[in-house]
Amino acid sequence: MNVAVAKNSQAGQGLNSYQDFDQWEVIDLSQYWRTIKRAKWGIIWITLCCLIIGGLIASSTVPIYRATTTIIAEPQQPNADPSKQYITSHLVSLFYKTQYKIIQSRKLAASVVNKLNLIEEYKIQQVSLATEKPGFSDHINDIKTELSALFVSGEEKVKQAAPTDAEIGLMLASDIQDNIEVSGGKQSQIIDISYTDDNPQQAAKIINALSDVYIQFGLESRLSEVKNTQSWLSEQYIQLRTQLRDSEKRLSGFRNQQGMVDTAQQKRMANTQLQTLNSELIRVQTQLSSAEEQFLVVQGVKANSKSLYSIGPVLQNRATNDMVKVEARLSLRVNELDKRYGEKHPKMIAARSELNSAQNALEAEVYKVVQNIEKNYRLAKVQVKNINALIAQNTNSIQSLQGDNFALVNLERDVENNRRVVESFQSRLMEANVGSEFTVSNVQIIDHATVPKAPFKPNITLIIVFAGIFGLGFSVVLALLREAMDNTFKTPDAVEEKLALSTLGITPIVKKQKNSTIAEKQYLADPGSPFAESINTIRTGLLFANIDNPPKTLLVTSSTGSEGKSTLAINLAAAFGQRGKTLLLEVDLRNPSIANTLQLQGKLGLTDLVMDSATAADNVFKTDINGQFSIITCGTVPCNPLELLSSQKFDKILASLKTHFDYIVLDGPPTLPSSDSCILANKVDGVIFAVKAQSSKIKVAKEAVTRLQKLNANVVGTVLTSAAPHKMGYYGDHYYSVEHNGDKPAAQN
Repeated sequence: MNVAVAKNSQAGQGLNSYQDFDQWEVIDLSQYWRTIKRAKWGIIWITLCCLIIGGLIASSTVPIYRATTTIIAEPQQPNADPSKQYITSHLVSLFYKTQYKIIQSRKLAASVVNKLNLIEEYKIQQVSLATEKPGFSDHINDIKTELSALFVSGEEKVKQAAPTDAEIGLMLASDIQDNIEVSGGKQSQIIDISYTDDNPQQAAKIINALSDVYIQFGLESRLSEVKNTQSWLSEQYIQLRTQLRDSEKRLSGFRNQQGMVDTAQQKRMANTQLQTLNSELIRVQTQLSSAEEQFLVVQGVKANSKSLYSIGPVLQNRATNDMVKVEARLSLRVNELDKRYGEKHPKMIAARSELNSAQNALEAEVYKVVQNIEKNYRLAKVQVKNINALIAQNTNSIQSLQGDNFALVNLERDVENNRRVVESFQSRLMEANVGSEFTVSNVQIIDHATVPKAPFKPNITLIIVFAGIFGLGFSVVLALLREAMDNTFKTPDAVEEKLALSTLGITPIVKKQKNSTIAEKQYLADPGSPFAESINTIRTGLLFANIDNPPKTLLVTSSTGSEGKSTLAINLAAAFGQRGKTLLLEVDLRNPSIANTLQLQGKLGLTDLVMDSATAADNVFKTDINGQFSIITCGTVPCNPLELLSSQKFDKILASLKTHFDYIVLDGPPTLPSSDSCILANKVDGVIFAVKAQSSKIKVAKEAVTRLQKLNANVVGTVLTSAAPHKMGYYGDHYYSVEHNGDKPAAQN
């Protein structure tokens, strides 16, 4: 599977502003799978080893059993008073955290040790262990004990040899603490208490005892708190009763001595009087306001004016009303008589005299009413003044009373405060007495622990599965890490990608077997073998590298030694020998190998020819076993190969050889150890760079190619030597095996 991730996204917008995704980074996920397939046997072996180790660990681990008891713990303590059974949510959280610590405390663990008599059981167990026949593990423990005894003092040896009951109890309590697990209490009031032990019966027995001890501890703690509270309240209540009696005696003596009533009664009397005066003041002020209005109306009217008859008091006066009626009646009679008899008629005179008398009487009565208004106004003013004076006097009396009764008030306050405190303590003391008789616990056991039938650890299946997963994951990661750290060439594509040179082909690896042909003679021994076909492919690539002017002289080199360049040069010369007259020229003057490899006779060679120590007639030229091509070996190993290859003599010899042969294959020295190949690269038509599969370092090969290219050498292409086609199939499906015609290639060393 290939996943492509775009590196450049669309940049412009508009009708004609589309930009192609021209750069892509390919993540070849199938490459990871092929890497895993290449390392499949290592992955299988590592996984099997991990499974075996996991099985051994699981089988050798002592089985541990877990016993669990379930309890319900209510945060509020049982109380006879329901109003005191409520608790805030914050305190609920603190309550359960506190209970966890209590359950896991050393005090409860020590109580379990004492309740179950575990100290005696421990002593009996130690005696039985001492009488048993010691095993291998016991001998190991004895050796450890003897070695540790060399580094302790005599007193410590005595203590270690004979621990006291207190030390044994402390040790057992500590073990119980370490194996207790508490959970729950967060989403409900249910708490699960678990204990782990290698003995299932012991685990159930200890956890049940722990739950009983925990409930008993809660009851004892609460009852102890209640008793302490009750004792303290009793002592305080007696002292407060004594203080109350003393304060009451002082108050009674002061009253008798001063002849006073209590301040509360005095305040009630003064307040009643003041309230009465205020009410009377309001009433008199209302009357004054009304009288003042009438007085102001009278003052605004002239004396003997008819307007006085229209004021309220006059209108409301019954006598004036009757007189007004009489006056009206007499006035009507005078008017009638005047019209009938005239002014001087006796009846007229008598009627007018009677009218005048009635008017005078009315004026006199109105005057009385006016005088009465003025009298009422002045009387109301006097009453208001007098009541205000009485109120001020009463207020001064109250203030004077407060100052005089200051000592009495203090005594009464002391008595009242003492009485309230005594009543409060008396109530709390009664509650404490009731609480001491209330023995209901807020913790109850729901399920007692039963003897576990199966251990909860080790989980053999889980351990084996985990070991298998770990082994598989570790081996896969190791394979991928090894692949990532491997900086060698494995496929022709890798060579072409890293060196930026075309790949001419590969030479299959040849295994060394008994009576088998060595790699250097593969083409000579069997021209139809897969190896020979690979050489023919390389030859074809060289010929088609430049169809119009194919290279005639080819230098075969590599970055370092032992990369298969000599094998490639010999077989390539044999392949070219089938197309024309070919010469294999050994120019690796520092480490020659062709003569020994092909088992050629004669000690003369290229060095002797350049140094004029020999001629062609002296058997410098040799032929292969099949007579397909000629060979010039190194001959005598020179002291200065670089000067010899740089000489004009060598150039003349090479030019002469070109005229006699159609193809010349030069087996050159490695590029990096010396500069010989760099000199030779400019003297030939093309350079073939050999890279050994899974051996040549990428960085080293790059450096060698760069060195050749800097000298303007014509590097025609590369050849991946000692390649295993069946292994290259793991690097891509397009790599196929060269096995055909019933032949199988062997691995070359």
